Amino acid sequence: MIQRKSNTLQLPIIYLAFIYLLFHSYGAYGVNWSVRPSISVQEVYSDNIRLSQPGTETNALVTEISPGISVRGQSARTMLNLNYRMQNLYNANGDNGLTTNNQLQYNSRNTLISNRLFLDSNSSISQQNTNINRIANDNISGSENNTTVTTFGISPFWTPRFGNYASGIFRLNFNTVSTSGSSFSNNDSQSTLSAISDSKSLGEIIQIHSGSEFKRFQWNLSHNNTENFRDNDDNTKFQNTSATLRTYVNRYFSVFALGGYSNNNFQATTNTNNNGFYYTVGGKWTPSRHYSIEIGGGNNRYISVYISPIQRINWITTFRDNSVGLNSGKTWETSLNYWTKRSRWSLTHENDTTTVQDILLQQQVFTVVDLDGNPVINPVTNQPVQFSINIPTLTNEVVVRKRWNFSVSFSTAKTTLYANAYDENRVFQVSGNTEKVSGFNAGWNWQFGRKTTAYLHSGWQQVDTVATSLTASNIKSDRYDFAIGLNQFITRRLNGKLEYRHVNNQSDNDANDYQENRATASLFMTY
Repeated sequence: MIQRKSNTLQLPIIYLAFIYLLFHSYGAYGVNWSVRPSISVQEVYSDNIRLSQPGTETNALVTEISPGISVRGQSARTMLNLNYRMQNLYNANGDNGLTTNNQLQYNSRNTLISNRLFLDSNSSISQQNTNINRIANDNISGSENNTTVTTFGISPFWTPRFGNYASGIFRLNFNTVSTSGSSFSNNDSQSTLSAISDSKSLGEIIQIHSGSEFKRFQWNLSHNNTENFRDNDDNTKFQNTSATLRTYVNRYFSVFALGGYSNNNFQATTNTNNNGFYYTVGGKWTPSRHYSIEIGGGNNRYISVYISPIQRINWITTFRDNSVGLNSGKTWETSLNYWTKRSRWSLTHENDTTTVQDILLQQQVFTVVDLDGNPVINPVTNQPVQFSINIPTLTNEVVVRKRWNFSVSFSTAKTTLYANAYDENRVFQVSGNTEKVSGFNAGWNWQFGRKTTAYLHSGWQQVDTVATSLTASNIKSDRYDFAIGLNQFITRRLNGKLEYRHVNNQSDNDANDYQENRATASLFMTY
């Protein structure tokens, strides 16, 4: 049986945040602080706490006591947001033990020289699945194939102005990603469930563009370089340098020339990256502020169409056929946004080449905060809104992703309806393995009392893994879930919730088949 690996507190990160707060509390004049402690207490009954196959279920009662704190500091020169939660679980996974998981999201910006020199910093602590077979990870039930991921980043940047001739940004990035370990005990032997390495990355971003002195011409220079140093694997490097010159023939038409050099270095067996020089020459036609079309030809060519027939709609679509650089070949992107007084609609398609370490750096543990800097509570989970669970299998391989996402929400005074559909294709650049993740979720919130809200939520997600190795298996898993619950605001700072949830996971690998029925009663209080 796989045993739980203890998730220890990441003391350097916590101490760094504490020292930062202490310094600014006493040394930064004019900083307005908002400090909001909180505590969540809940009892969870599961009829399949280990998410075992049918016929081998074990029920259990899990107790959670999770204190937290939200801190926000704001002044003319300083901005800081910190959200932290200590999740204490008794009998998680039915092991009669006490487990502590730390979750942190921290970011700040400091103005060192007004309008010129700045310093950003960020950190996070989260738990991630070590394989994609377990779609959800709440640390309460399951096989415990997870790891604690800690990230830290610091980024000074300078925004110079060279009179009316040019302005720009010069930024340095330093980031670290580390995990709590990749080895888990399995029948007195060691099996590596997570292949991701601890890493450090260094990056430089330089962008300079023309100022108002240039009337008929506009120009832009750009340089981006990121090197990722892995502890137990090959390093990666992404570098791109480009220059653009544009001139206006008249108020409706402009022509441009773009040239650059792409130099990327990572292991790959697929043909999605080609280094070298590239160029594009073309023009842009803007008959009105509602429409435009831009076409460029060369060894990297594209066509981009922008449409905004009314103020509430904007839509841009770009088709590319690149011979040089990342994502070479034929690709396309689109972004459509439409909003009304009561609804929001969004459709996007994008593609990129990245690493799992970079994805983890971008993940938000607490994604939504209110005006006081406190994490917004998800009415479905009664917990702070957290990051997406749809990250790739933890691996050191570079990943090429193509992603669709559609979302819509509709609100009235007492009702909110929402739906989201997504599809993501991932190609791992060394093994050639692919992952296709598709899903849909929808829900309804109804505030039928002044302080009482009922909700329904349903979702489906499919993960289809195709392995190219003869020793690996193709696996397709479908997860269905349904939840119904009731939220009651007992006081302004105390919220209670009752919920019933059913989850059904079906997989080509019978060991991953399970059903779970879960009942939860919880209280959430802020001070």
